[in-house]
Amino acid sequence: MNRHAKGKTPRRPPKTPSSNQKDPVGVYCRVRPLGEEGEECCIEVISSSTIQLHAPAGFKTNRNGEYKETQYSFKKVFGVSVSQMDLFEHVAKPLVDDLIHGKNGLLFTYGVTGSGKTFTMTGSPGLGGLLPRSLDMIFNSIGPYQAKRYVFKTDDKNGMEVQNEVDALLERQRRENNLPAPKTTTA
Repeated sequence: MNRHAKGKTPRRPPKTPSSNQKDPVGVYCRVRPLGEEGEECCIEVISSSTIQLHAPAGFKTNRNGEYKETQYSFKKVFGVSVSQMDLFEHVAKPLVDDLIHGKNGLLFTYGVTGSGKTFTMTGSPGLGGLLPRSLDMIFNSIGPYQAKRYVFKTDDKNGMEVQNEVDALLERQRRENNLPAPKTTTA
């Protein structure tokens, strides 16, 4: 039974971010270098946050034969000379740092075929993209957060049990010295 008038869900007022909060969504643009020497470029980087699209030669869109150039704004625009490391430092590293400290995040690429999504995410041999650099940061940062060996123990029912530190230490010593498991009695 709905207690609200007219069956509508009440809306919360939008939260206004305080001056020290980050924007919840950051949209970035990476401009891919041209593939061939004679290829025509339709994108112009106007500023560190704006690009402008230009029509290819002979391209007409409206009935008057005119094309309206369009500008798009982003949190940051990365030009053709940006390195994989610089891109990682600005885009992925803050997300991974937040992840390590328990916050959720999402990083994905979006664009037409051939726009450079795979290169941005995976990179090339010797020049890893966002994904290998993110994984490297995660695995090099989790040491202090890892549980000691044998703190988690299978319960033989597809589940896990948490042992206290003393039992985990005894289990480690037993396994390192190849001693048989202690006999347990069931009542």
